[in-house]
Amino acid sequence: MSTIGLQPTQSLAESGRKVFVHHFHDFLKYEDGVRLGENSEDVHDMRVASRRMLATLRIFERGFKPNALKSLKRGLRKTTQALGLVRDFDVFIESLAAYQQEQPSDSQSELKSLFDYCELQRDRARTKMLAYLESEAYKKFKVETTHLLKKERQGKNFPLSTTKKPIPYQIRHVAPVLIYSRYEAVCAYEPFLTNADAELLHQLRLDFKHFRYVLENFQELLGNEGTIVIEELKQMQTYLGDLNDAQFAGQFVEHFLKKVATTDVKKSPAIKSYLNDNVMKREQLVAAFPNEWHQFNSTKLRYHLALAISVL
Repeated sequence: MSTIGLQPTQSLAESGRKVFVHHFHDFLKYEDGVRLGENSEDVHDMRVASRRMLATLRIFERGFKPNALKSLKRGLRKTTQALGLVRDFDVFIESLAAYQQEQPSDSQSELKSLFDYCELQRDRARTKMLAYLESEAYKKFKVETTHLLKKERQGKNFPLSTTKKPIPYQIRHVAPVLIYSRYEAVCAYEPFLTNADAELLHQLRLDFKHFRYVLENFQELLGNEGTIVIEELKQMQTYLGDLNDAQFAGQFVEHFLKKVATTDVKKSPAIKSYLNDNVMKREQLVAAFPNEWHQFNSTKLRYHLALAISVL
């Protein structure tokens, strides 16, 4: 992630504003590409930017006036949802296309009905997404975002009154707590991982993202070890992302076979084989995750995390 320009002695409010503006600029630069639809990665990048903005509001919300972020959070959630379904179908279509190309010609033909239906659903999701991007609600969200970023914030860059008990407000004092609170949220899953199901691991994946986002937001202020921890988090996200993709694919194919497919298509060996491959992949990833966790949550990782924070 490019440099944001944070300083250790800046307030939580000013730092939050800078981080949010940084992500908001990223968010806007992908908008034209999303509307054109020529590159599916634009949807992915705009969705990531919206998630980063939402995470930023959660991380820095103590620096904003109470209730000032409610409307903004609501707009970001709606935007992320609109982009998210299109992205899920894009990933599924890419995976299905790669699988289809590896199959014999007769199996490729059998998979075509599934592929066509998936493209239809993606197009419908894209139509809804574009309608949202043209809506008054989305325009209002962008206007409110710009307006909020110009407002005065709480938590100025000066010490609080000495007549009252001091409240920590500088990044160098607040960031360690914010970072370790996200690490704590991730570690809370550890006692439940032996028998974890896909849904629990999906929730863990989200908490991994929040942990990664808080580290990335402060990365330029952390020691070099912060980069090591972030890379470890990326690997865990990729693992859990593969699990999420297999879960989505399996559920979509099951829906297709139950609600949409003709009798002949329901008997298709190729489609059933594709479904079984995804179910098996999901089960293997779930079963192997405790070992992945053991390798991740090591003494070395905690050591690197502590060193990264120690320079603040």
